[in-house]
Amino acid sequence: MRPVRRGGLVEQVIDALSAPIARGDWPPGHRLPAVTDLAAELEVGRSTVREAVQALAHRGLLEVAQGRGTFVATPRSGRSDDAWALRPARSAARDVYEARRGPEIEAARLAALRRTDDDLVVIEAAAANRRKARTCGAIGEWAEADLALHRAVVAATHNPVLGRVFDALAEGVHDTFTQQSSDPGSGVDTAREHDALVSAIARQDPEAAAAATRGYLDACEQELRSLLGEDRP
Repeated sequence: MRPVRRGGLVEQVIDALSAPIARGDWPPGHRLPAVTDLAAELEVGRSTVREAVQALAHRGLLEVAQGRGTFVATPRSGRSDDAWALRPARSAARDVYEARRGPEIEAARLAALRRTDDDLVVIEAAAANRRKARTCGAIGEWAEADLALHRAVVAATHNPVLGRVFDALAEGVHDTFTQQSSDPGSGVDTAREHDALVSAIARQDPEAAAAATRGYLDACEQELRSLLGEDRP
């Protein structure tokens, strides 16, 4: 495999790992080199390799065996991108979005009403980091930046109970973002809604902040319901 170029690194690593599978150089059951070795060969970070491996595992091309390594998956009968294999992760992600709805919509409204100038500086910096991570193609960095933005919004409510509620949801928020961004069936992009949220908080418009939050939750949840073959209530 050749080293990958800068820009869209995860997708390039996905392509680099997929190529020997497609050629038959890595047959079903073949054990991939260790993440450290792949990172050195491709001249990328280990986190980038891990994200690419996770994406290929979601697509059914690789199987990750805890403590044993990563292997080329045995093709299933029928489609190789069998949606049934993704159903548990999609269902769990949908449940997380349902749980987030009440706390985050109220947090957005309160943040718009109560935020200080210092709060706004933190929120706008987190939003800028999210936009930057979104363009670099690294899902892990994007997920971390997304979570940091939502934490900043909750902090601006100055409500410690809401803070504890969000802390309980934080792991699910991060994991759901990562899973949905890696899902080959997913194409949802909520950058506009997140920018609208920050703008509404800046101008202290609680209803617009709540609407923007409802917008990104609706978009993500609706995509998952569509992938699961469910109708939105």
